[in-house]
Amino acid sequence: MHFQLLLAAIAMAGPAHASSFNISPIRAELGGAHHTEVLSLTNADDGPVVVEVRIVKWSQDDGADQLDDTRELLVTPPVLQIPGKGEQIIRVALRREPDPARETTYRVIFQEVPQAPTPDFTGLRVALRLSVPIFVAPAHGKAKADVSWDAHWLPSGELEVAATNNGNGHLQVIDFDLQLPGASAPVRGITAKYLLPGSRMVWTLAPPADAEKQGAISIHGHSDQGEFSADVANNGS
Repeated sequence: MHFQLLLAAIAMAGPAHASSFNISPIRAELGGAHHTEVLSLTNADDGPVVVEVRIVKWSQDDGADQLDDTRELLVTPPVLQIPGKGEQIIRVALRREPDPARETTYRVIFQEVPQAPTPDFTGLRVALRLSVPIFVAPAHGKAKADVSWDAHWLPSGELEVAATNNGNGHLQVIDFDLQLPGASAPVRGITAKYLLPGSRMVWTLAPPADAEKQGAISIHGHSDQGEFSADVANNGS
């Protein structure tokens, strides 16, 4: 599960109030004969909510997500009003042929359009923004991540652990345990991150005091594709 949630203030006094809407499914997969996906947006509030829907191309550069406008997917409707406790269907359609050999990635962004507050409202009004990933399988073969791990010690004494995806499909690392030489307990990495094809992501961890800088490092964790284990190249300090 990977939601991006941004809060934008539009009034600046008193208690906060935010709209609440839910999306199902929380990710979509296209490819082959499956060029259209249906998403359901449900308004959990009593009052209506207006939402703008936008499609972006999703890539990663130097560990950071890049979101660029695209016409490679079509979303309908682009603007919708959901009544209180109501539901709205959104359709996402692929407008291009899948890449021959590599998974392509997009996001559907749902942005609440702030409505004018009632005259007696004195609180902080916030607008909700959610983002759903869309993965388009390659035209030939199966998309699969091929992840290698390495680590090196920082001058601060922290350990930088990096994952590089050399495959043609994504992997979402949910969490992991890192076993360091000499350490009586593993180091936990609990920040979930997506690894898109060709990308590299970094975690900075605080190792236990009894960890040694030289020796074998291993990792065991969980991903959106199941458990994984691997040796980690120890590049030293």
